[in-house]
Amino acid sequence: MDQSFDLPDSTDWVGTPLSLLAPLESSLRCQVCKDFFDNPVITSCSHTFCSLCIRRCLSTEGKCPACRSSDQELKLRRNWAVQELVDAFMTARPSVLGLARAEKERLKKGEDDTKQLAKKRKVSRVAEEETQVAEVSSQGRRTRSQRTTRTSVEALIAPQSIPEVIEDSQDDDEYIPEDGMVACPICSQKMKEEAVFTHLNVHTEEEAQPPKPAPFGSLMAPPQKDLTLGKPPDRIPAINYSILKDNSLRKKLRDLGIPEWGPKPLLQRRHTEWMNLWNANCDSKNPKSKRVLLSELDIWERTQGGHAATPSPFLSSSNVMRKDFNANEWSTNHDDDFKRLIANARKKSEAQIRSTIPGASESSSGPAQAQPQQHAEALPPNGARIENNPGSDANNTIDLSG
Repeated sequence: MDQSFDLPDSTDWVGTPLSLLAPLESSLRCQVCKDFFDNPVITSCSHTFCSLCIRRCLSTEGKCPACRSSDQELKLRRNWAVQELVDAFMTARPSVLGLARAEKERLKKGEDDTKQLAKKRKVSRVAEEETQVAEVSSQGRRTRSQRTTRTSVEALIAPQSIPEVIEDSQDDDEYIPEDGMVACPICSQKMKEEAVFTHLNVHTEEEAQPPKPAPFGSLMAPPQKDLTLGKPPDRIPAINYSILKDNSLRKKLRDLGIPEWGPKPLLQRRHTEWMNLWNANCDSKNPKSKRVLLSELDIWERTQGGHAATPSPFLSSSNVMRKDFNANEWSTNHDDDFKRLIANARKKSEAQIRSTIPGASESSSGPAQAQPQQHAEALPPNGARIENNPGSDANNTIDLSG
């Protein structure tokens, strides 16, 4: 596998003889970014997160991501013990994981060899049985004299094949001639007898000095001294953006040394992100320089800030979940959209009424309209005469002109 795509994960231990290390590694990872803890801090509800991750969550929602209880950035405390555990585990992880994977491959190869060897033994056993049957059938029964002769020959050859071992019981020490030199009782170094006491004083001085610890890998190496012995940087306090005007907020950004362009919502988000980066850096044993923090802010600017691609309305509508959401400003800015949606809804409603109501009215009022039409056809126009009989009787004629 290409190492550039080999991302470390707790599931790397699954399937190896050290699979029990998977939950251990999972407990050393942040629940927000799923990576190893970076400057871990503990909340008031006893949950541990990366300093930057929990600060971003609290500045957005004001709640713990694990238990959803309310919390504040002022209550966060650094967790040095977890940081030391993470550092030690990350140092030992590549070697231990390599050994676990090598052992996995060895066991797998051993199983394959065992299966292959068992198969070979089975085949050889069958072949041997067939050979024995063939020999018995070809030779027939042996005579008693042949068996006796073979037994005697084997009895003569057997003692000669066993080697005889004679132990040397002579434990005499090697003779060493005397040369007038005396051995030091501590280091066994040969010297003259009058120099022994002076040499013993040297050993006494060496024992008085504290022994230097022998490092065993990087885990037993002496801890590095904190180079940041000076005054720690001051943290950036949170501010209430609703009471600040645009010029005041721009002045604060200018004083912090970060960009001040853009509308007020963008200024607020930029100040919040810089505050989270700066305060999280204050929790680190080895703080980053301001130049590095500015580069991280530039990455945020290009991905989520003013230089980021314009999000769709569905993505931007998620801002209503923020705790500092201004409903009045939202309604004012989107008043035209609301009016357009209402007008479209009314048009659709009227069109639906036109398409459904006329058909229903014709079916319901059809008989009622047919009767007046019949009466209208029966009545003549104004000035016409209605005669009851076709005869010429003038008395039966009704004049309607009048």
